[in-house]
Amino acid sequence: MIRALFGGTFDPIHNGHLKAAKALIEELKIGTLHLMPNAVPPHREQPGATGEQRMKMVQLACQPHADLVAEGFELNSDQPSYTVNTLKHFRQQYPADTLLFVMGMDSLVSLDSWHQWQQLLDHSHLLVMPRPGYTLDQASDSLRSYIAQHKTDTAAALRRHQHGLIYIADTPLVNVSATQVRQQLAAGCTEVPVPESVLNYIQQQQLYADTC
Repeated sequence: MIRALFGGTFDPIHNGHLKAAKALIEELKIGTLHLMPNAVPPHREQPGATGEQRMKMVQLACQPHADLVAEGFELNSDQPSYTVNTLKHFRQQYPADTLLFVMGMDSLVSLDSWHQWQQLLDHSHLLVMPRPGYTLDQASDSLRSYIAQHKTDTAAALRRHQHGLIYIADTPLVNVSATQVRQQLAAGCTEVPVPESVLNYIQQQQLYADTC
């Protein structure tokens, strides 16, 4: 089975995340896509919602979709949330599956700054979504060479191998951001691009009311 990991702060999860996830599932025939809230180190700017609240919103967003799973691995881990460690865990947990790790083009062009980045492909494929304003030309020369060595333009190649390839998906560019959603909520808007169940939870928990 093809299994994908789609990480993000999800502060909050919104319709743009879900639209991208469903587009990936359709394009690549993904059996299960895990939406995984990231753990945020204490020295970084903290999300407006707690890890528990962000996880609950992802769970609510996933409920109507049989192929989406709320994944709490990084929030529950007692080790640093390095992507390479996450992929090692899922490779061990699902040894027979083809793994796809979802990232944006903005992350791909800075991949060589990630912890043990050259080991990522030992455990999964990289599934890259386009981002406005980001192209492969922005990567360093050595990173562009690395990407060229591992890049495939055919989805079928991902199914023939369990890991080791980089694929740039044909997902739509969605003009929605969690920052915009938080600002809309802080301004008192009730029509925001999040699932109704998530909006109800945000209102119940009085989240983002103090967002600037």
